[in-house]
Formats: sequence, structure tokens, C-alpha cells
Amino acid sequence: MKLISKLTLWYLIITAFVLSTSGLLTFLTVQHEMDEEVTLRLKRLTDNIAEQIADGIPLSAFTDPYISIKEIENSATKLPFQIIDTSDFYFYTENRERKLVAKVIYPINGRNYYVEASEFVVDKGEILGAVLQSLSWILMLFLLIMGLINRQVSKIILMPFKRLLQSIQSFDLSQGGQIELPETKVQEFSELNHFLKKMIAKALNDYRMLKEFAENSSHELQTPLSIIRGKLELLMESDINDEQARLILPAYDSIEKLSKINQALGLLLKIENNQFANMQPIDFSVLTDKVLSAFSELIELKSITLKKEIEDYVQLKIHVDLADILLSNLIKNAIRHNNNNGKIEVSLNSGQLIVKNTGSPPEVPVEQLFQRFKKSNQSSESIGLGLSIIKQICDLYKFKVEYDYIDQLHIIKIIFNGKD
Repeated sequence: MKLISKLTLWYLIITAFVLSTSGLLTFLTVQHEMDEEVTLRLKRLTDNIAEQIADGIPLSAFTDPYISIKEIENSATKLPFQIIDTSDFYFYTENRERKLVAKVIYPINGRNYYVEASEFVVDKGEILGAVLQSLSWILMLFLLIMGLINRQVSKIILMPFKRLLQSIQSFDLSQGGQIELPETKVQEFSELNHFLKKMIAKALNDYRMLKEFAENSSHELQTPLSIIRGKLELLMESDINDEQARLILPAYDSIEKLSKINQALGLLLKIENNQFANMQPIDFSVLTDKVLSAFSELIELKSITLKKEIEDYVQLKIHVDLADILLSNLIKNAIRHNNNNGKIEVSLNSGQLIVKNTGSPPEVPVEQLFQRFKKSNQSSESIGLGLSIIKQICDLYKFKVEYDYIDQLHIIKIIFNGKD
């Protein structure tokens, strides 16, 4: 949910709560005031009746059906003025309605008179219904108006923040340069801009130094590695005994492995630095056939059966060098981790590429195999970076890559649209 929508939603929720609470208080206040007014009227009425009786007006003169007067014994219990909340049949509506009844005993001229007066009042439910109905219309109108106004005002207020996000999203650390942040008079946004400029400047400097170090390290390592490899090759070609050869060979293998690691890490660094940004549509079908042909001798050497189902004219927008590296690592991985007399199945269509190969089950959880230096077989000659390179390339082009081991088959699936 966008920040503007969230602010608007919270504002509307709070407003609705405040208005609902106000409506309840309005209902209670209106009911209380109406009851108080009727109570005062009944008190004045009973007092007036008592005054008329004291003036000698006979009881028969009071003919109002809502007034009841009778003389009672002097020994009767005194009854102060009180109000009874009840209901009765109201002939105008032919329904039972709420009625307030006032009861009191007055001592007049040595006699006691019981006076009862009543008045129908508006029912609580009717008051509540009227309040709710009017409040509903007010609430709906208020929410509509305030929602629209608040959304527009929020857009204006948060516009610098939106522009700031756009500037950050369009900024590419690998391209260098300074980020253009929008000017604003809002103090918080201005402080955020200042902080981001400092942070980005530091990130650019750290990125430049790290990139230079990695590139220099990768480049400078090649020279001593080549020298050591050359010296070891010359030494192996010279007149040496079996014991010396046994000691030299592991050293040579280690140099070869170190060289491969250096090259793989350099490739990963280039991918992370987005140095393969140029993309062009390529015929992935032709390239897949080409890579399979390049590894045909290795496949035959292990007596591996190759089965391929390659759809024609599968077009992918990907850097051609990375596409070749992706396919080469997949096929090389399928050969290296295969059995003698095993099989490889390659399936390609416009939606996905699937490579299956027989082989021993992985010794580590499959979800860890895309991590650097993680190998399915720790004793193998693999340097543990092939799947990491595959994952890095797929992430760069928003491909989804999956690995599984089912029925003694290693299965790597690359989904080009990123969805199942």
C-alpha cells in the first residue's frame, strides 16, 4: 500500500471513530435533555394542580385523561415527587409508546392528595435511529469530501518524497555520478536529502575502492599464477623422479584450481558491477545446440546418453557472452556430476530451459547449492562457483532458477518469465 493511501486510510478511520463517538454522545445528550424537559413540565403541572386544589377547585374539575387525582388517608406514606419510565398504548399511533409518569402526594388543608400526571415522549430507539440516520449521511459526505481533499493535499505534501524515491530508483551505483535530489522546503525531507547525499557519496567512494581492489587483485594474480604454472610445467618436463612428480602434480592442480577460482570470481564481479548491461535478442536455440556440440567429446568420453528437445527460434534478450557462460556452466555441471553411462536431458522452449542429469544425491541441502563454494559433492574437482554464476546471471535478467533432485536425477530449471 502506498504511503498516501495509508495516511488517507488512517485519517478516515480516525475520523469515522470520532464521528461515531460524537453521534453516541449526541444521542445521550438529546435523550437526557428531552427527559429533563418533560420531567420539569410534569413537576410544574403537578405543582399547579396542588395549588388549584388548595384554592378550592373540586377534583371533578380535572378531566384530562393524563391526570389522575384522588384523596387518600392521612395515614398514607408520604410520597415525594418521582418519575416512572414506562410504556403505554398511544391511540394516535395505535402502538405502545414510551411514557413518563409523575407521582407525588401533596398535603393540602389537612388532607392528603395523590396526584399522578403522565406524558408520552419520543422513544429511545426513535431518537437513536434519527441520530444514526443523520449521522450516516453526515459521515458519508464528510468521509467522501475529506478523503478526496486529504488525498490531494497528501499528494502535494508528499510530492518531494515521491520525487526523491524516483531519483533513488533511477540512480545506478555502478555508473557513478551524483544523484539529483529534488529541492524541498519541508524540514524533514530536507534533512533526508542531506543524509542521502552524504551516504551516497560514501557508498560511491567505497564502491570505487572495492571495485578497483577486486579488479587489480584479479588482474595482478594472473601474472604470478601464470609464472608458477609455467615453472611447474617446465619442472615436470625435466628429468625428475617419481617422488618429485608426486609432489609437483598436486601443486600444479592447486594452481589450476586457484586460476579457475580467480577467473570465476572476476566474472561474478563483472556481473555484479553490471558490466554486461548491453542486451540484444539472440537465438537461444542455436546457441544451446552450439554449446552441446562443443561438449560432445566430453559427453562421449563418459558414455553419457544425450537427449534434447529444443524448440526452434527461442528468442531471449540477454548478453550473448553471459548466455554462453550460462549454458556452458549448466552442461559442464551436468557432465561433471554425472555417472559413467548416465544420461543428460535438455529441454528448451520459449518459457523455460530444463537440464536433467543422472548422478549421486547432493551432500548438502539443495537450497544451499547456489551459494558460493557450495558443492553437491565435496570431493569433486569442482570449485563450487558454477551454480553461483548461473544464479547471478538469472538474477540479473530476472529469470527464476530452481534446483531439485528427484528419482536420481539432478534437475535445474530456468524459467525465463520468472513465473511458474
